[in-house]
Amino acid sequence: MDMGRCGRKDGTDYHASGSRAQRENSPLMIGITMGDPAGIGPEVILKSLRGVSFRQIRLIGSRRVFEQEQARLGTKFNLDKLIDDVVGKPGRYSMGEVQKRCGQAALKSLDAGIELLKHRKLAALVTAPVSKQALRLAGFRWPGQTELLAHRLGAKKYAMLAYTRKFKAVLVTTHLPLRYTSRYINASAIAEKAALIGEFLKRQGIKNPRVGIMAYNPHGFEFSVGEEKRIQDGIRRARRKGINATGPIPSDALFARLSEFDGFVAMYHDQAMIPAKIYGIKSGGVNVTLGLGRIRTSPLHGVAFDIAGKDKASALSMQAAIRLAQKLVR
Repeated sequence: MDMGRCGRKDGTDYHASGSRAQRENSPLMIGITMGDPAGIGPEVILKSLRGVSFRQIRLIGSRRVFEQEQARLGTKFNLDKLIDDVVGKPGRYSMGEVQKRCGQAALKSLDAGIELLKHRKLAALVTAPVSKQALRLAGFRWPGQTELLAHRLGAKKYAMLAYTRKFKAVLVTTHLPLRYTSRYINASAIAEKAALIGEFLKRQGIKNPRVGIMAYNPHGFEFSVGEEKRIQDGIRRARRKGINATGPIPSDALFARLSEFDGFVAMYHDQAMIPAKIYGIKSGGVNVTLGLGRIRTSPLHGVAFDIAGKDKASALSMQAAIRLAQKLVR
């Protein structure tokens, strides 16, 4: 792969502060996995390092990939003290394409990050975007990174939280074809997700979080074939657990009632992701995994193969993921 120099060359030299031993002993160490090397992960990671205390940052992936990306962007970080080179040289690959070797490299980086998090060598893990297609070519059999993390950390009750300053929602279902999502809409799952976001919001200083439960169908009950009844049962269960839950709220009415709630439970992926990405445009949206017993965040975007290697990727979401991880460990 030809990773010729292009983009910014401001000549600024960035150095990690402190020895490797000092950094590894830091109680606030944040690990950042590389993600798919053919995507925008390495680019947004390096762009996010400006202004960050390196004493508390550990990049997990391939030194060669980060060196090539640094040469392309023109940054001058001292990578010697930043990188755990768990991948080595991933071999030749093309930017912006699904490739097995890139899936293998991303998986090695993720595996190493999870092990460090599991054994409390890290206070938090920030995961860069991966290509699910490339991971599957590499033998990955989980729906996504979240499910692998939950399995490896022994979490039984967990949830994906779409987080922005203005909008926060957990998902009942995540990466499923829409035709299958209704199978997983049940009272137990809804009460469980409501409890997880309620606990998270309390840790953020909200004494009695107001949790809005979204409807599954357009206009709520109008086209329901049983989903809304199950959602109502879930709301009742949540209330019995002391959760201030309200709903079902048709998702097209959500924006008009945003100020009434501190967080939401969404039934499927796009119910949460569309408003999260709208509200995260300026401040950066973050994916937080609740219920792991550890802190994991990631940017609220994918590998963006269409702009990979072109120095066009915004680092806002990765920066927000790192900042939130640092906030949550303090």
